[in-house]
Amino acid sequence: MKAVTFLWIVVAQAIGGSTLALTKLALAGVGPWTLVVIRQLLGLVFLVVFIRASTGHIRPQIHETLAAFDRRDWTLLLLLSWAGFALPQLLGAIGVGMSSATNGALLSPLEPIGILVGGAWLLGERLGKARLAAVVVALAGATMIVSQGGIDPTAGDLRGDALMAFGHLAWAIYTLAAKALVERHEPGRIAFLAVAFSPWPLVPLALSEPFALDAALPALGWIALLAFLATSVTSYAWNRALQEVSAGTMAMFIFLQPLWGLLLGRILGEPVGAVALGGAALIIAGTTLGALRGAGPASKPDEDQLQPRDG
Repeated sequence: MKAVTFLWIVVAQAIGGSTLALTKLALAGVGPWTLVVIRQLLGLVFLVVFIRASTGHIRPQIHETLAAFDRRDWTLLLLLSWAGFALPQLLGAIGVGMSSATNGALLSPLEPIGILVGGAWLLGERLGKARLAAVVVALAGATMIVSQGGIDPTAGDLRGDALMAFGHLAWAIYTLAAKALVERHEPGRIAFLAVAFSPWPLVPLALSEPFALDAALPALGWIALLAFLATSVTSYAWNRALQEVSAGTMAMFIFLQPLWGLLLGRILGEPVGAVALGGAALIIAGTTLGALRGAGPASKPDEDQLQPRDG
């Protein structure tokens, strides 16, 4: 794996592990529908600046990409944008408002399960023994972490945790749809289009939420930070990495997110016990195993690596 690809992956996972903590802070001033819509619109602005700084003018590039889209590309884009991007954000925002940001981050290993199953089913990717062992070890660690809620009932909420769990599963849709698109189109343009289409189905619902400007103003700073980091930087970094590695390799590195969740949960004063720390150690072991045994380029066949189907 190239060093720059590894850097894009780590950046994406670090931000991913921080997103629910920032979301919880923003929810103090706005509702979940409003939060997601404002985040996406601000994120689109940041993403335009980001892409222009790295690749030049964006309008001709986007027009070229749209002109090259066929019906399959449009289906994948809308699936990615609405089911794989807007939906998990909304489920995460509602769920974290009921539970804790720590639990949300610690549930993120559910996403690789969706990616691995979906990759095998839709992309023809192959699950090798080393990758399977890494998933088992990392999931054992995640189970230990989440079990802290049984030790301390104040550490989470069943309904909120369930919504965040479904949200993490929905994020798998983004990776699977984006993988097919970035094989044929420039990743920055796909990131832009995904963000551009994502908020519009949510606008009517956001307008129906109560909104108080005096309460919302303090939250706008957190939403702007979410928009810059989670919507623009992560979208670009994730798609850049997907050009070089398989969807299964990306799935393995998602196990880094609970570690960030533990750290930020500690900062927010959320309960973190010895069981959770033991689980974090297992997650590190699983991530290391997956990276060492299955992190080669997606285009190079390897027995222990998930391989995408051509086209």
